[in-house]
Parts: sequence; C-alpha cells; structure tokens
Amino acid sequence: MTARRKWTDEEVNFLEVRWGSMSIKNIAARLGRSIPSVKNRAQRLGLIDPCLSFDGITINQLAQAINVSHSQIRRWIKYYGFPAKWKVFVSEAKVRVVRYENFWKWAEENKQMIDFSRIEPNILGPEPDWVKVKRDADFIKRRKIKKSNYDPWTEEEDNILKGMLNAYKYTYPEISQRLNRSEGAIKRRIQELGLKARPVRRNNHVKYTPEKVKLIEELIDKGHCLEDIASRINKSALGVRGKLERMGYRFKNRVPVKEKEIS
Repeated sequence: MTARRKWTDEEVNFLEVRWGSMSIKNIAARLGRSIPSVKNRAQRLGLIDPCLSFDGITINQLAQAINVSHSQIRRWIKYYGFPAKWKVFVSEAKVRVVRYENFWKWAEENKQMIDFSRIEPNILGPEPDWVKVKRDADFIKRRKIKKSNYDPWTEEEDNILKGMLNAYKYTYPEISQRLNRSEGAIKRRIQELGLKARPVRRNNHVKYTPEKVKLIEELIDKGHCLEDIASRINKSALGVRGKLERMGYRFKNRVPVKEKEIS
C-alpha cells in the first residue's frame, strides 16, 4: 500500500488561502492531490463549506431572498448587465453567483427594477443607506398601485375602464386610482383594446417651476414611482414621465437613465 503523502506547510497555506476562491478540483490539481484528500484536509483544518466562505450568493439563493423568479434574474443578466459569474465550488458543478459588493452596485443603478418592500431588511447582510429610502418609496408605491404590470386584466376592470373613458370626465390619475393600476398600464390597456376614447387632459398650462423640477429629479433618483412624484406636484404620472424625457431621461424596463450630454 502506498504511504500517504504528508501535507507540507506550503500546501496547507495554499489550501487556506485559496479555499472558497478556487474550486476544489483546481486546488487538488495544483497540489497534485485527490479531491477527497483536499476535502478531508480542509475539514480537519476547520475550513467551512466553500459556498459559505464565498463573499456572495448564488443566483437561486438571491431569487429566494429578494422574492423574484429565477427567470427574472436571467433576464437581468441577459438584458441589463447583472454581474453574475459562473463559479465551481466542488469538483464539477458550476453555479451562477454574484458578489455582494457587485450586487449592491448594480441594484443602486437599477433600483426601480427591485421592490424592496418585499425584501426582508438585512437578509443579504448590512444594507447601503440608500436601500432604506428606496424601501420606504416602495411601500408608498404599494399603497398607490396595488396591482403590478404582471397582474392580468379582468373583464370587470376592462368594463370599468371603458365606462370611465366614455364618461369623458376622468383623468389618467383618477382612472389609475379607481383601478389600482399605474397610468402607464392604463395607457397600454387602452391601446391593446383598440379603444378610441381617451382620458380627459389635466391643466397642462401650469408650468414646472425650478423647485418642482429639482424635486422630480431628487425623487426619481431615490427610486420613487411616477405616481407618487406626480401626486406631490399636482401632475399626472404620464406628464411627469414626459417632462423627464424632455429633460434627457430615457426609460428602460422602468429604470430612468439620464443621457450624458455629448460634448
């Protein structure tokens, strides 16, 4: 029987330094040892599960923590630059992960895509200061808009919408409040149903003062929804969106981004 090769101090140091940042398979290859040997030595050294020693979280775990579907995060990866990476923790299995630091950086830039009112505080560890502000804004949004864009329209809602339009006296904000849906969702539904009638216009002659423009930018940067901002300055949400677009903002999946001025 071949005698077991004793671990050197250099090998132990390499194992401790690389544990959690390099796959067990690669550690074993670098040290010329078997995977069971590496696992056994790590256990004797008291090294924890490499998944737990990684300063991040798997995509499956993240989806559960922030109450979104796994497919939603895959869309973020594909279309919105979500910083997920493939990582091998054991001998062969690959999983997608994201480092906490990278997640929070991305989340701040795309805060409108995440509903923090549905996320338990500190479930991902200490939160940046801006998260509390966004969570408060999301609770306000839930009070104003009880149905999301993913909730299918019912026949009753369609009939209410048609009735309010045909009355020729209700504005977008009033219809939005009655149906508990965003003004944008109502506009899209009118187009989908091919309806000719439109909500009556609010008084568009009231100009945006510099103070209101500043407030709009401050609130949109903090993650407030358009309906909340509009109610504070006596405008419609669609009107506020139009103002933001004239100010150089563009919306992608509800995320407002101000285009950089071309010098």
